[in-house]
Amino acid sequence: LRHMHQYRAGLTMRCAFSMLVACALMGMLYAVAALHPLPHPLRHMHPSPTTQQPSQAGNTVRALRGPGAAEEKFFTNFVDHFCFEQPVAPANMTYQQRYFISSQWWTPGEGPIFFYAGNEADVEIYVKHTGLMWENAARFKALVVFAEHRYWGKSLPVGVPTAHNLRYLTSEQAMADYARLVYHLKLELGAGGVPVIAFGGSYGGMLAAWLRLKYPATFAGAIAASAPIGSFGGMVPTYNTETYWQVVTRDASPAGGSDATCAPNVRNSWPLIFDAGKTSAGRAALSQQFGLCKPLVTEHDVELLALFLQVAWDTMAMGDFPYPSNYLTNGGKLLPAYPVRAACELMKGSKNAGSDLLTKMRKATDIFNNVSQHLACYDLPPDQGDDGIWDYIFCSEMIPQETYFATDGVKDMFWPRSYNLTFIREHCAQKYNIAPRPEWIRVSYGNFESVTQTNIVFSNGDRDPWSSAGVVNASSPSVAIVKTGGAHHLDLFFSNSADPAELRQARATELEHIAAWVSGWSS
Repeated sequence: LRHMHQYRAGLTMRCAFSMLVACALMGMLYAVAALHPLPHPLRHMHPSPTTQQPSQAGNTVRALRGPGAAEEKFFTNFVDHFCFEQPVAPANMTYQQRYFISSQWWTPGEGPIFFYAGNEADVEIYVKHTGLMWENAARFKALVVFAEHRYWGKSLPVGVPTAHNLRYLTSEQAMADYARLVYHLKLELGAGGVPVIAFGGSYGGMLAAWLRLKYPATFAGAIAASAPIGSFGGMVPTYNTETYWQVVTRDASPAGGSDATCAPNVRNSWPLIFDAGKTSAGRAALSQQFGLCKPLVTEHDVELLALFLQVAWDTMAMGDFPYPSNYLTNGGKLLPAYPVRAACELMKGSKNAGSDLLTKMRKATDIFNNVSQHLACYDLPPDQGDDGIWDYIFCSEMIPQETYFATDGVKDMFWPRSYNLTFIREHCAQKYNIAPRPEWIRVSYGNFESVTQTNIVFSNGDRDPWSSAGVVNASSPSVAIVKTGGAHHLDLFFSNSADPAELRQARATELEHIAAWVSGWSS
């Protein structure tokens, strides 16, 4: 989701003797960190971590459709899987990781474990929406498990996350959480010999694929949906970040089923916004026209307004599903079917005066920005990287964050902007005191289109802007590439009568591979 969406941590910090002082000071940092809270996340895809601490297990969450229901449980996991030194306060060594489990269709000792690798949101949203697991658990006699990613929901290793206590927020730590959780579940349930199939979408799709590579003795296969693994530094071919926004623009064009005047009108809106933003009177008018809670004071504020509007189009493109959905609104109000088309209906027209065009932009982006229809005004993000704590993961391992991506205003419907790694380094140093490592994922896992992997299905949808960085070729015959014809990891959702034929075929291919993995593991 980089909720999915809605913006996305370096080498894991391994303890050595020289780091003992730093380990000892962590407790002090926790106290100081409370004075420096993170800003609210920009997108509903990445909801703020809750401050609620796990009190007791037993809560049951039901899937959106069908009889599927999972019980909430907690597992004592390590805060730092790679530090073997004893901290000053031993209680800080572990935390309570939340997961949900359902055994209603499981045949112990025979059925596999379907394991959802949670990503950047409260895990309950995945429990409710991941129909691919729920609809096929009975067929495979599977145990269903949804694991929550550290630092989100109720899985809080260091209390309330702040800019100063995120050092344990890395993909490596999260995957070690999952591997250790699976190990202990197998021991507890007497399921040591059954295969585990990892599922995940977006960042979770990357985690699922990496789990198969990093822990092949634990995970027999992986369904990696809408996983933008090609976006990292050092990958071949080199990722062109502009292609992300070109897919968003395609969704707003006739090729995506939208009105032909929509994308040009969106493109023509930005000069009006930036020109108005050059004067105090123009900024006051923009503040009123777009319903901002605080007036625009500087031209930089105007850039943040433009980013706020751009992200609305971005999110609607990720959520361009063929039926109404509240997946990208964190379980809130439903976005309409094909929300980009719906927004374009409000944006279309061949004769538009300046103020009319901006009024249309406000109404079109309100489809997402004010989906609840209850917001009296809008707060803008404080900086380009404001996506809650996801920005930390981007700043370290550079797991992609589209708000930094380039646009040219020609092949896309936005304004010219470059991908500025110098700015990114300065931003990350100032905000978190860390330096990005753009090639670390490439160093860790190789180039996914040229190295040999086994038992992974990568899926991409042509409506999803993240498909621009998806795996589209593979050298291994046991790695499948499927196209869903849909938006962001739509193949993981419940089947629907509005699903395109390409999506139905993609799911059938995924199930064929899962059956082969289960059979191969057992034999």
